[in-house]
Amino acid sequence: MSRTTKQEEETMEFPVDEFTMPSNFARKHVLRHSREAREAVANTSEASATQSNHAVGLKAPVVPPPDFTGVGKVPESLRPFVVYPNADEEIIGVSNAAERLAISRTTVYEWAKTNKLIAWRVAKRVLRIPAKQIISKGHVVPGLKDVVLAIGDPELAWTFLTQEWAFEETVALPLELLKDGRIDEVLCAAPVFGTTFT
Repeated sequence: MSRTTKQEEETMEFPVDEFTMPSNFARKHVLRHSREAREAVANTSEASATQSNHAVGLKAPVVPPPDFTGVGKVPESLRPFVVYPNADEEIIGVSNAAERLAISRTTVYEWAKTNKLIAWRVAKRVLRIPAKQIISKGHVVPGLKDVVLAIGDPELAWTFLTQEWAFEETVALPLELLKDGRIDEVLCAAPVFGTTFT
């Protein structure tokens, strides 16, 4: 078990004697169900942060209650775990990506397999592809493959790329920094994000 130093305790602003290690059962569950475990850690972290902010008098961001129309018959107890895609984000399929990139569908599948194009499977032959990564015909944002490699999962890599992140000189979307050619800065931050969920 890992112990914290006095300085770390003061920095965290709450006393931590030790961190609890997961049981063998929990470790096996994480290995078998990594995506669900990542989502659980993210949700737990958000809930903990909100509670901690409330305890010290900070205001949590105001989030409108979710609209469950169209969700189907999701039990009330599970509704807090329903994740909605960003309404502003355009997610496209293989045919649309092939058309925008002026390449074949086979090439889209190959680019997705090698992570030149970020995509994730929702069925055996169905990919979800974020459109923002396509710059022009035949060109995607540089550095995507390295970001996916650093984080370990294409969908999580896309989440990282589309959330504001604190860099040395600025707070910015990593995707925008990649577009500006600042690949090394993004690759330095990517493993930190990846270890949060792996």
